[in-house]
Amino acid sequence: MPWEHVFIYRNLQVTRDQWWKTPAHMYGNLQAQARYTTKLRFMTGLAKRMNELTGNDSNPAVQTQMGELTSLVSLVESALLAQEVAAETDENGVLWPSRTALYSVMALQSELNSRMIEIIRELSGAGMITLPSSLQDFSNSETADDISKYYRSASASAKERVALMRMAWDFIGSEFGNRHQQYEKFYGGASFLVKQNVNRSFDYGRATKLVERALALPDDDLKFNPGLDR
Repeated sequence: MPWEHVFIYRNLQVTRDQWWKTPAHMYGNLQAQARYTTKLRFMTGLAKRMNELTGNDSNPAVQTQMGELTSLVSLVESALLAQEVAAETDENGVLWPSRTALYSVMALQSELNSRMIEIIRELSGAGMITLPSSLQDFSNSETADDISKYYRSASASAKERVALMRMAWDFIGSEFGNRHQQYEKFYGGASFLVKQNVNRSFDYGRATKLVERALALPDDDLKFNPGLDR
């Protein structure tokens, strides 16, 4: 490592402070949330196309599950936007993304991601495991006709449907897909540490002032609840 690339050497204080007295930690995770939001948008599109090709897109039960899936995806995206909208500029002119918005979504990411993947598993049913074992089955004279007949859907050919379901399997079921799930679960580190970050950054003062104002109301304003013990 060339010395000109070394910024901190044997200085534990600066090593620690670079993460908490500068927005470096938040900048790194802000771009990670942008990546994650894009990934979830792709995942939602994959689920939508899967429903269309299997003919289940208009099924009320499927629409309910998709509503839950897109709600969770929208929460993550909204948290990303909130990090930018609620950003603050310090006395040095440095922009700090919203700590609360950033760490809140990171704290829940492992739980939300698992639920979103589970929804897609439920939507796929047996569609991802009842697939041809190889692309060569499409050209094998003994299997090609049956595959073309039985794997097609009302709106797609057998090749189109199998390609999409294979992609879905790669996303959630393959070794590659499972590694991604493990990555998203522990990307932010142990969830209790990230939740502690939220606890440190949350504006409790604003919340407790509402309680104090309510407790300070004159007695006449509490007649709606005469049993209230003040």
